[in-house]
Amino acid sequence: MKISFNWLRELVELPPGVTADAVAARLTLAGLEVESIERRGRDLGGVVVAEVLAKKPHPGSEKLSIVRVRAGSTEEDVVCGAPNVPAPGGRVAWAPPGARLPGGITLARKEVRGVSSPGMLCSEVELGLGEGGDGILILSPDAVSGADFTSTFGVLDEILEVNVTPNRPDALSHAGIAREVAALFQTTWRLPAVDDVPVGPFPPGRGLDVDIRDPEACPRYVARLVTGLRVAPSPLAMRVRLAACGVRPISNLVDVTNYVMLEIGHPLHAFDLDKVVGDIHVRRAARAERMTTLDGVDRPLQEADVVIADDKGAVALAGVMGGAGSEVSDATTSVLLEAATFDPRAVRRTAKRLGLHSEASHRFERGVDANGLLHASARAAALLARLGGGALAGDVVDRHPRVPEPRRVTLSMAGLRRLAGFEIPLEQAARHLHSVEIATASVGEDTLVATVPTFRPDIAIEEDLVEEVMRLHGLDKVPARLPRSARAPEPSPEALADQARETLASLGLHEAVTWAFVPRALLATLTGGRKDHPLGEPIVVKNPISADYEVMRTSLLPGLVEAAKRNLARGIADVALFEVGPVVRRSPDAQPNKDVPPSEPQYVAAIMVGRRPGWLKPGEALDFYDGKRVAGELLRALGVGAPVFRARAEAGPLHPGAGADVLASADGPAIGFVGELHPRLARDFGLEARALYLELALEAVAGAGRAVRSLPTPRYPTATRDVSFWIDVAVTADAQRAALVSAAEPLLRDLAVLEDFRDPKYAPAGKKGMLWTLTYRADDRTLTDAEVDAAHGQVVKALGAAHAIAIR
Repeated sequence: MKISFNWLRELVELPPGVTADAVAARLTLAGLEVESIERRGRDLGGVVVAEVLAKKPHPGSEKLSIVRVRAGSTEEDVVCGAPNVPAPGGRVAWAPPGARLPGGITLARKEVRGVSSPGMLCSEVELGLGEGGDGILILSPDAVSGADFTSTFGVLDEILEVNVTPNRPDALSHAGIAREVAALFQTTWRLPAVDDVPVGPFPPGRGLDVDIRDPEACPRYVARLVTGLRVAPSPLAMRVRLAACGVRPISNLVDVTNYVMLEIGHPLHAFDLDKVVGDIHVRRAARAERMTTLDGVDRPLQEADVVIADDKGAVALAGVMGGAGSEVSDATTSVLLEAATFDPRAVRRTAKRLGLHSEASHRFERGVDANGLLHASARAAALLARLGGGALAGDVVDRHPRVPEPRRVTLSMAGLRRLAGFEIPLEQAARHLHSVEIATASVGEDTLVATVPTFRPDIAIEEDLVEEVMRLHGLDKVPARLPRSARAPEPSPEALADQARETLASLGLHEAVTWAFVPRALLATLTGGRKDHPLGEPIVVKNPISADYEVMRTSLLPGLVEAAKRNLARGIADVALFEVGPVVRRSPDAQPNKDVPPSEPQYVAAIMVGRRPGWLKPGEALDFYDGKRVAGELLRALGVGAPVFRARAEAGPLHPGAGADVLASADGPAIGFVGELHPRLARDFGLEARALYLELALEAVAGAGRAVRSLPTPRYPTATRDVSFWIDVAVTADAQRAALVSAAEPLLRDLAVLEDFRDPKYAPAGKKGMLWTLTYRADDRTLTDAEVDAAHGQVVKALGAAHAIAIR
């Protein structure tokens, strides 16, 4: 939501020197994040209010005139081409020499058809305030001649973009933010005053009543009649504020409703009274009922929609949009002003179904305070009467079958201490709550009963009160403490997801975020069209973003393949992408019981296409071992110290013989798989390249991770020895590792394969050359060469005892 700092300062008494940046910082810390601050009017300077003294024709042009203006004590003749120069005494915006206009324009004295003109008289477009208009901008006669234009009309402003969470409808207005700012800066705020407006009788032959037929749909409806109006542009200061807050000014009668909504937070609607037949009826739509909305679209209604109707039929979709038949126009002289509150669920359903999200529906969907309607209606009626020259007709009509009552919530000292994690005296908690108009009363020495006003629907239980107290106390003031625990916290899928992202990014892969829904055809390709496949029965989306993306993904593979294809199509030959996120799968118990929700397990997956990077055989095509290396590094980072790779019994999406299941231990279940994507599947996906694919289930990884231990930094250096030997091709690296470790040599701390050499030109038949590097270290001393050699000899001896080797 956009908040004008000028407007805010009219509602709250800010201490001297408090800037928009300071207010933004306090609001953000209090849970109302200010995402940005727009500095408006900085490209406009030097423009002043000028009084028109006289006008005469230009001697060299029929379309130009020379206007004598006065700004303070300065008088000048300005050449003007606009047809709407006001009579003497009128006020205009004059940009004298040296003034700056939007677009980097600096005014100077310039000769126009033989007459020297000191600057120009400006239009709304030239001042950057509007989209059109005929001629120059005409200002209010009350504007002081010589006054600075930007400060007089609020053009110089700072607009705060506040991210208001869905549970805080009270903060969707300048008054709501003013209440928050007053509490944070320990000052006062006020609602805008309501002018006294005389009340006269109803127009002849006209009365008004409101019939609420469904109290659930409309708990309260307030209506007023304002007559004797004339349509005109709103005052410039109001138009500037509306535009700054993202609302397009239309006319005084329409602008007032938008202005009060932004000011107080209650949406209002004005009906042309002459187009409303009889009384107002708030009801659900009839079967097969239709109406034409303000945008000119004839819309079919559903029986769950709430409508405002007169004696002939629906005239508005409640809380969403008015009807074209009762729209305020240039000929409107009387309006029926509506202030109401509607069922948020009904408004949300209707707005979403029809795609009619608006500022008003945004507020109704979150809940409008029924107890604030009278003030909002009175404020809007007074502004309509003042700006439109009208008067109130008859008394206010207020129908309220269900007005909410304030809630009472208990706050105990024990609960506050337990949830906050530190000591906040109850007296201080009461002061914080009182600052946002939550009254409290003591019950005993360590309990408060808070009376929560109806404009705060987010506070219903003790935990909500504790959150409110801490928010106002300052979350930045909460002391940092480690939680009490007998052991280190167990790894969670969320923590593992972050660790997986960091690890894969450090390995040179790039994160992709793909759609959570996919075309059904892609999943059919993945599963071979088998409905009995575990991934072959996806959840169907009721309102997909497009007809192509109609089901939830059951695997990360289709999205990653599509991302890889886009990169390859744009000339990127080497692609390495990963994604961490949930998939959506039907529960095994979903068939007999439709109420069983689907499961959403977290997965990490990666796809790699192209050539091998780095120093080891660079430029060669990626193969299975590159995927295995990534999987091993990832699993070690996730706490699985010695993953096991086993040939897959069923290839699935992988190439037979070029894929493996990943296990946390030799006797454990598979927690994922890695290998080359099956060429036939890749072709079916439209991927004309050899691709490696890795997939791990984070829940399974979390259950298989080893306990985290903290070890001191070694004080003594390590020593390394290499061993190179010929061995049978059939002996795997895992078997060699097991033999090396079987020596139980306490000084051996690490070992790794450096080379697996199989060139038939040099290697003996049936043999491969292996090169291992082994690391040795003692905890209490620096090892001598003799000690390292002795330990290394024992390790190599154990290898030779287990397998036939020939040292190279």
